[in-house]
Amino acid sequence: MRRSTSTLALITVLAVACYLSPVAKADDCYFDPVRNRLICSPGGPGTPGPPGSDPPPDRPPIRYVYTSTDPSVGDCYYWSRTPGGLDAWNPANDPAVIAITTSLPVCPVVTSDPPATVAWRIFRSFPLALPTPTFEPSGSGITGLPTYLVTPNPVDITHTELLPDGRTLDVRASVAVLVVDWGDGAQASFDSSEARSYPAGSVTHTYTTKTCDATYRQEHPSGRNCHPTLDAYPITATFTWAGTYRVGGSWIDLGTLNRTVTVPYDVDEVQGVLQP
Repeated sequence: MRRSTSTLALITVLAVACYLSPVAKADDCYFDPVRNRLICSPGGPGTPGPPGSDPPPDRPPIRYVYTSTDPSVGDCYYWSRTPGGLDAWNPANDPAVIAITTSLPVCPVVTSDPPATVAWRIFRSFPLALPTPTFEPSGSGITGLPTYLVTPNPVDITHTELLPDGRTLDVRASVAVLVVDWGDGAQASFDSSEARSYPAGSVTHTYTTKTCDATYRQEHPSGRNCHPTLDAYPITATFTWAGTYRVGGSWIDLGTLNRTVTVPYDVDEVQGVLQP
């Protein structure tokens, strides 16, 4: 009897929560005690979902659960289409979604954030790619000859959604610059589209000192020609992603986010030897 009462209360809380929430009022959500899952059906027809995907049949277009603090009720929660909250489409999040929606009240008023705030939140949620550098020569660099850094040039990421007031918000992320620290004190900025193979690429650097392991530096007669401390040059490549947004007008800058990777790169030298 206690189990039935608890389940009924749980269903009632979720039904009231989905009805009262100003963001999710078009969605019907309930807890299925047999499947132990929160089940939600889409709202009315034509309700926009996230870009590039359709909601599963038991998931609403409004898929993210956010927690907040309201002066009148304290900690509370609300639903949103904006990425960044707890993803209710992911079954692994069901226990957390259920815990939030059954232990916290619905926020009585969900204040619409300014477009810039929503846009920044979306920009931060984008899967911004890291550089994946390879080098030519591929095995080891050669002093006195240019090393080419090659990495794919990511395409722009875009997102469009309707704001609560009916306006359309567009958010875009694009790589503004590729910054390379070559590991020997040199650093330069490039257009990411220039990181191509020889001879088309222009993301290059010429090393003057080879790298060797500690044993070679200490014991080999040519060890004095090596870099005094490095076994390989730590080459750091950074994509600086720039975010922009617009609400029916021109694009407005949001700011930048960096994605960085470091790869060790050995450099050798070629010496000519006279033959009799």
